[in-house]
Amino acid sequence: MKKELERLAQLQQVSVPLESDAEGYWDKECPSPGCLFQFKVHNEDWKNIVRDEEVFCPACRHAAPAKSWFTTAQVEAAREFARGTVVNRLNRAIREDASESKRRQSPNSFLRITLEARGGRDAVLLPIASAEPMRLRAVCEGCECRYSYIGAAYFCPSCGRNSAKHTFFQTLGSIRSAVGLRGTLVGSIGIDEAEVVTQSLIEKGMLDAVTSFQRLSEQLYLLRTGKQAKRNSFQNLDVGSELWKSEIGQSYNQLTDEMSLAKLRIFYQQRHLLAHQQGIVDAEYIERSQDHRYVVGQKILVREGDVLEFVRLIEILGNGLMERVGD
Repeated sequence: MKKELERLAQLQQVSVPLESDAEGYWDKECPSPGCLFQFKVHNEDWKNIVRDEEVFCPACRHAAPAKSWFTTAQVEAAREFARGTVVNRLNRAIREDASESKRRQSPNSFLRITLEARGGRDAVLLPIASAEPMRLRAVCEGCECRYSYIGAAYFCPSCGRNSAKHTFFQTLGSIRSAVGLRGTLVGSIGIDEAEVVTQSLIEKGMLDAVTSFQRLSEQLYLLRTGKQAKRNSFQNLDVGSELWKSEIGQSYNQLTDEMSLAKLRIFYQQRHLLAHQQGIVDAEYIERSQDHRYVVGQKILVREGDVLEFVRLIEILGNGLMERVGD
């Protein structure tokens, strides 16, 4: 028994089995203390595509070796598994020592002293179960690594690629979800606060829609030309349209209809007011947008239906570009 205890004292590693979820994904967690974003990677891709030297967080792009991405729950479960392994080995050693002591006793001995092992319940060792499958799934367009997550993810965990196409659709989906929260917010924080928060989400949606289309356009332009577009070129509909006309022979007029483009001009100018003038109308807004519903000094009113229509039109324009340029 003494030798067994000494051997256990020198034990350095315990192999802890991990189970994938029902869809074959392993749980992972960003090791950066300021992030701790949880996601999943398909077990086959983790073994065959992801590199041991470097894995990227889909949320913050923190990079660390593959061995650093165990979740907090997995680490704690592994500790319990290791403790159980040691306990079971100790129990086995004690039982074997007691059995050996009985075998060493002579049947004709005047005095018999034997050891009897009682108690020492063995730990039940089970593989560490995976959490439930996550709703959102993605496949990297570069390395084809499959991963899933909850919330928002921007980078491939295998190669670190940031796909503007993926982010574009993800952002538009988030805007649609956010502007529909009024009813939920009324029930949780009251009608007045809900109105303020909802309006802030609506106005933020206008800003985010332009930013996501800008990033999509910039990446597509780089893919097409091999060069960076001039900074903020795709925040301006006219400038962006001319850039694409010179590269693919089609302007925005040919990617969508005139009525939709007129609406987009208004939305873009409203986004500019919200970003730079807190939504207060000036003469430049009226001139550029041809929106004569307002006079100088008024504040624009953006409602749920406005931002949803903006998202719909932006999505049509983005899809048109992707069809002609590819990603």
